[in-house]
Amino acid sequence: MENGRSIPPAGKWPRLFWPRWVALAIAVAVGLGGGWLTGRESPNGTAAAALAAMTYGAFMAFAAAGRDTLEHIHPVFGGWTSSLAAVVTIAVGAAVGMPSGWPLPVALAAAVGAVFTARDDRSGRLFDLNRPRERALHERRFAAEAVTRRAVVTEMGKTLAEIDHRGRTSVSLTLRYTDGADGESVVRTQYEFPVHLPPRVGAKATVRYLRDNPGDRRIELDPPEAPEPSDAVPQDAPPRG
Repeated sequence: MENGRSIPPAGKWPRLFWPRWVALAIAVAVGLGGGWLTGRESPNGTAAAALAAMTYGAFMAFAAAGRDTLEHIHPVFGGWTSSLAAVVTIAVGAAVGMPSGWPLPVALAAAVGAVFTARDDRSGRLFDLNRPRERALHERRFAAEAVTRRAVVTEMGKTLAEIDHRGRTSVSLTLRYTDGADGESVVRTQYEFPVHLPPRVGAKATVRYLRDNPGDRRIELDPPEAPEPSDAVPQDAPPRG
């Protein structure tokens, strides 16, 4: 079922809980106040400019205060959006504090840029939130609609020397299988396996794929065959030699 535990819910934009509103209010106040002091004391407003620059950190703290549906802390807006928002507040404050209004075009340009970067941040954030759901839906469709074919290993490459912490390594395999009306097909893949169960040429395998996306193939080699009874050594037999 789509609403079952196996399918995560659709991702939603994180809500603006009160600590983020407080951080945003502090950031706006610091940016406007520092920009106003910078404009009023210009050109000797070094201290005020430093105070205004502090708003960048405040906006970054605001951006990092988002939460997703799993209550894990993740950034909501990226560095570009936060930086442009800081420029807007500083420029508006400076325009109020100085006689000339030249900071206003700067504030307008930064605001336009912040709108576009915020839209990109939002789309990317929602994409990340929905990725587990899309993956689960794809796996459910794959389980229901995938075509199954029997294959055989025809070629093997060189096994990688590296072995991971699970005791697994990988090797490039070439498999051949019959693809229904399309005839014979060949697929090459990097196959991961436990070092104590290496694949071999001639091994049988199962290939599964979606008809509309044959590039997404799942390959599983059959377990190695048990030794013939005649080759097995009885447990109570005396040692050879």
